[in-house]
Amino acid sequence: MSLSLSSSVLGTANVMAIWFVIALGISCCFEMTFSEEHNPTGSRPVTGDDQDLAGNTDDTVFNKPQHDTTEAFVGHLKPLGAHQPPEKNGVDVLDVVPGPLDFFDNYVKDGKPVLLRGAAKNMLAFKLWTDDYLRRTYGNVEVEVEEGKKENRSQGVWTMPLADYIDRYQQTDMYMVHSVPQQMADDVGLLRCLQCGGFTNYLQDAVIWYSSGGTKSVLHFDSVDNVNCIIDGEKEFFMVDKRQKEHIDIDSPQGAFSNVDVDKVDMNKYPGLGRVPWYNVTMHPGDCLFIPYKWIHQVHSQGRNLAVNIWFVHNMHFDRAGCQQQQLQNLPEFVPLSQFEMASSGEQIRAEIVNIIDELGTDFIQESNMQLVSHNLDVSIEAAKELFSIMDVDNDKHVSLEEIYNCDMTDLAKFFPEKEEQEEEAQHDEL
Repeated sequence: MSLSLSSSVLGTANVMAIWFVIALGISCCFEMTFSEEHNPTGSRPVTGDDQDLAGNTDDTVFNKPQHDTTEAFVGHLKPLGAHQPPEKNGVDVLDVVPGPLDFFDNYVKDGKPVLLRGAAKNMLAFKLWTDDYLRRTYGNVEVEVEEGKKENRSQGVWTMPLADYIDRYQQTDMYMVHSVPQQMADDVGLLRCLQCGGFTNYLQDAVIWYSSGGTKSVLHFDSVDNVNCIIDGEKEFFMVDKRQKEHIDIDSPQGAFSNVDVDKVDMNKYPGLGRVPWYNVTMHPGDCLFIPYKWIHQVHSQGRNLAVNIWFVHNMHFDRAGCQQQQLQNLPEFVPLSQFEMASSGEQIRAEIVNIIDELGTDFIQESNMQLVSHNLDVSIEAAKELFSIMDVDNDKHVSLEEIYNCDMTDLAKFFPEKEEQEEEAQHDEL
């Protein structure tokens, strides 16, 4: 009797337990269905401020994505780019260096990167710059050296003779980053794609990057165009189109870089990096890469690593008069860098004004754009209006590209007394 009663009670308990589990499952399913109807994809909603910069009064150059710590992302705490594969239709690759007009029309004007395979293999620097040659020939040249091969913008910088650097760099966590000394400029060649059309009027700097490998840059962008040629080693680039800037949190706007740890990306802090399309470029010895201005990029170097890059002002105007057809057909493969001078700081100011037109997507600046002019040039609204009046030669309340390019930059220099000093003190970003 007791056995029968126990069995009965036990059976009732089991039935009640089963019904409890079923009810719980129905409740969960209802909650999931309700949640999915409000967010059908089941994924984290896209966030971020898509406000046009023309009306943005924030101090940052790029919009700052909103942060949400409620959900983990693919690639969280993994290296940059782990969130998804690079774009299938990658960066153009050319085996022949284009002429200046083709280079401008197809790549510079609209900001499109291109990899020039083997473009530097006949350059003297590529043929000669072994450690022994550099020590013997240029060992007494004083060069600037940075502490630490993983860039974080806080390490020390000092100078030493190149010979001393070569003796130490393989065993020491340091990195030579120095503008090409005049003594070495004959070894560096300006590619034929830059030899006419106005490019040589806007050269900003040429820099040597020299390490034992393992260097990692911050994620950043440059306000000028760039051709980077690798002499030895390899470089791997993570690149993001400037048109995807809303995904990138440039949280150090004065230096145009992000503080994200490129080895362990915190997707909760930088959620835009969990969905941004990106391009991968791997450079081998002798390759040159065109990096358009404002393309966001990060680079990792491997092996004994030696490269030279040339920065030049982004130009929306091609000087056809200075690049005749006969001249285009007879341009040499290289012209020694020693034959050219770097542009004045005034040309950088001109470029920044031209870049405003590029951002606006128009052919001119008008008075209603003074907020953007003030923001981008870091001047007061009153100064921006005075700049505008100087450039508006025909007083039609519009400043055209022609007016900007015809403007004597000495007339504008008084608005930027610290510009040249800032450029001299500016820290180089690894490419």
